[in-house]
Amino acid sequence: MLDAPTLSTRPLSADDLSFVRGELNRNWFSTEIWSRGVCFAADALPGFVAFHDDQPVGLVTIAALPGGEYEVVTLSAAVENRRVGTALLDAAVNYARECGARRLSLTTSNDNLRALGFYQRRGWRLVRVWVGEVDRCRLLKPGIPRMGMNRIPLHDEIELEFPLDDSVANAAPPR
Repeated sequence: MLDAPTLSTRPLSADDLSFVRGELNRNWFSTEIWSRGVCFAADALPGFVAFHDDQPVGLVTIAALPGGEYEVVTLSAAVENRRVGTALLDAAVNYARECGARRLSLTTSNDNLRALGFYQRRGWRLVRVWVGEVDRCRLLKPGIPRMGMNRIPLHDEIELEFPLDDSVANAAPPR
């Protein structure tokens, strides 16, 4: 069991590249990650690694987009239900705020019900469905399966946003 005092996060460094590539390949079968029609070389992005004692147990990568927007491109935890994902999301939010981001978003596939619940419980809001985006990515990357988790056909990306301005945390979502 992970104890809170032994869980820590720190910015990625060149020394983490092997772990980053392993984690990306373990979870996405590639270091190239597609989101909203954009391909990211996720192993070249800034981010954070979570450690339990001296062992890496999670990864978050973040991309700066035009117009002061930032996107969480990947989030993974080698162990679940131990606050690893929460700690990494917190690091990503703090990073975006420190960079002066006006918006922080992420996407997940329509079949990833567990992730949708995880993000919403942490204050992320559903803002858009990218209808057919996974189907379009599959044309470029045929290895993307047609059937996703929970036996749900894999077609769309769902975009979520974290309110960086606390005054809008309880406001209606953007349309």
